[in-house]
Amino acid sequence: MNRVKEQSRRRLPCTRSSIGDINRRVLAVLIFGHLAWAACADDPGLPPADPPAPYPPSTVLSGITWHWETYTTAAPGSDLWPVTWGPDNQLYTAWGDGGGFGGSDSDGRVAMGIARLEGGPETYRGFNVNGGKAPEWPASFRAKGKTAGLVFVGGTLYAAVNLQDGPWPRVNHALEWSTDQGATWTRAGWLFAAGRGNFQPAKFLQFGRDYRGVPRGLAGYVYLYGPKEAAPQAADTQLYLARVPKHKLREQAACEFYAGTGNKGRSRWARGCASARPVFTDPRGVTSGTVVYDPGLKRFLLTCYHTGPGQLGIFDAAHPWGPWTTVADYEHWGDMGAAGEGLNCEFPQKWMSADGLTLWCVFSVYGPGGKQGINAHDRFNLVKTTLVRSPSKPR
Repeated sequence: MNRVKEQSRRRLPCTRSSIGDINRRVLAVLIFGHLAWAACADDPGLPPADPPAPYPPSTVLSGITWHWETYTTAAPGSDLWPVTWGPDNQLYTAWGDGGGFGGSDSDGRVAMGIARLEGGPETYRGFNVNGGKAPEWPASFRAKGKTAGLVFVGGTLYAAVNLQDGPWPRVNHALEWSTDQGATWTRAGWLFAAGRGNFQPAKFLQFGRDYRGVPRGLAGYVYLYGPKEAAPQAADTQLYLARVPKHKLREQAACEFYAGTGNKGRSRWARGCASARPVFTDPRGVTSGTVVYDPGLKRFLLTCYHTGPGQLGIFDAAHPWGPWTTVADYEHWGDMGAAGEGLNCEFPQKWMSADGLTLWCVFSVYGPGGKQGINAHDRFNLVKTTLVRSPSKPR
């Protein structure tokens, strides 16, 4: 036993060869550990790590809270639900492939319908204006077309309609308008034509009632977001921004595209989408990017799914073309699941609090719906949210 103790007290000679041997052993341990970690990372039995958000964290907003206890639904089977604020102080919205309010996936089903939302978010009532179950006016949209973007400008309701007259996503897009608050519609005699690299108008930038409250420097124009048609089987990863003078909204030749920012920080605009520069990019995918101006915060809020219904990002910026920062980014938002598609998520300005921090979210997604069941959220969905202001920013 004494020999063992004595041997344990002996010190190894610190020679160059022994140091090299120790270093080689340490290196071998590190390499083995890295390989073992990589093997575990590729193990399909382990949950994959969430991919990083495409933009840095917001310095104005530190997060968002979803008050799911306020969650309500309507119009089962009807999807999309873009929203705009009308001159009569009501919200107007549109749906696809269903009967709208009071209808279902089969009862009153139309390819596209227009509805009106009267009242506040907690007491609203939905009325089918054009098409759907017991509408005020019969359906105008007989084709398979859909709209993801509505806007009121100067008392006229405009819709960017994808006509679905060809194999998706190679479809033509039309501008249509109604001068009687959605009752009857007129289509422009020109198209945003299908074709790789062509602009696909999708979502109007939302401001206040009847497009009022536009900040200085942006006034006088109507703004419209959308992707460019990608290669077959390729996902959209970028959004582009077009603008048209308000008094020339029905003229295709008046459309111009954001083409970057100059040396003094001023936006540049060009005719023809070949010169357009993306205003938002997410390598994971871009689906249904919606932007609204929040006057209480003097910030633009962008919501965008990158693929499935639970994969939602909320971003903010001082300008409608960015640069964007991340308020929140989810892979499993609201227990919506990852399979399926995120269709729409937006915050109507009419239902924002004066300080811009309390919002109501209208959303629609298509997919298994997590614990809710098959296509549980393929309907009009409404939930209250509150933004959290960054402590470093004064109120």
